[in-house]
Amino acid sequence: MARVAVITAPNIGYRNTGMLTVDLAFESLRRRMTPEIDATWYTLHTPETVPLRECARDTDLPFHFHPLAEHLDTLRDHDAVVFWGDFLHTRHYLEQDATNRLLDFGFAEDRGAARNLLNRTLLFADQPDELLARTLSYGGTILHNSQSDYEDKEYGPLFSRLVTRSRRVWVRDPLSAAKIAHLRRDRTTDYFGSDAALLSRPGDLDHLPTTEWSRAVPDGGAIGVFLGARTRIPEWLPAFCQDLSERLGAPLEWLPWFDRDIPAPVGHIAPRPGRHTIGDLVGVLPRYRLVITDTYHLSVNAWGAGTPAVCVGAPEPTPKTHDDYLTLSDVKKHVFHMAYDAADFYLSTQEGHRQGVDRLVRLLEGGGAEAVAARIRAHADYSATAFTETLASLLDAPR
Repeated sequence: MARVAVITAPNIGYRNTGMLTVDLAFESLRRRMTPEIDATWYTLHTPETVPLRECARDTDLPFHFHPLAEHLDTLRDHDAVVFWGDFLHTRHYLEQDATNRLLDFGFAEDRGAARNLLNRTLLFADQPDELLARTLSYGGTILHNSQSDYEDKEYGPLFSRLVTRSRRVWVRDPLSAAKIAHLRRDRTTDYFGSDAALLSRPGDLDHLPTTEWSRAVPDGGAIGVFLGARTRIPEWLPAFCQDLSERLGAPLEWLPWFDRDIPAPVGHIAPRPGRHTIGDLVGVLPRYRLVITDTYHLSVNAWGAGTPAVCVGAPEPTPKTHDDYLTLSDVKKHVFHMAYDAADFYLSTQEGHRQGVDRLVRLLEGGGAEAVAARIRAHADYSATAFTETLASLLDAPR
């Protein structure tokens, strides 16, 4: 059986449901592939670095992570290596999120040591060209990369080597795809893949255990709401949610995508009673009439499940200070919706309240939302086929 090393972003405690759906999507692909492959999972620091969130503790997830830095030498024993999702290869991620986490959890003594470790693990500084030729990257993004990043004497050459010598690259947004085409000097290859989470098709995650928490929701019987995690809740938004609820005849319901208190502006929205599992959080999505959120991967997963998502974001989604993580910028939410002609469902925090409700109701009741969902699903299925066929051909090639 062919062996594949899968490298993903760290998700401590499985706190980030969206990142977990990205990882689960590779397992969805693995189950569909013929012949079977044996996947070994790696990340910078394992989920067990902190206690697992409650809804993940009783879930038998189909992977077990190894700390990447401690197992770098084992990568060469695999038939292929796959970088899977996220901002793993962007300079801002290496300087901000990744370095800070390594320092926070004691995996590096200082910023210099952290960057050296990241260069070795995520940019393959010490790996031979032969391994890069067996490396694929899917579902990442270099949305915020700029020329000044490439001129960095440490990052620039390592990033360029990885991107140009890897076997194949798919990124999750068309702007990153254009950048990859420039870097690889190849205008003929389609580098625009979908977000990796979309490669789980409807029904693929039914193996995750669920409870009555999600099964009790009648099809189209509620609107799932998760707000305040990524974008400030504007004053008009609670009334907007209520108007949509009344127009569609579906009550509002808090969806605990992350473990956090319900923000005061939407404190009147009741959560579903009882404990829930990770399976409930993804299993409930196709049952909702609509999802309203400010969180990128909840929007992505809702659309992937065939449920329209109203996504709220800043009108000018740029960082406010040097310390703001670019990985959390609202740019990715806006670009995702624009890529699929779904900008009607992306609401600026300065959006007009009444006009937005009327437009969305027309799209939801007139088939416009279904057209967007079908467009997203068609691209994801096409991209999944391209990835699995490339991986299969790589595994069949003699070493």
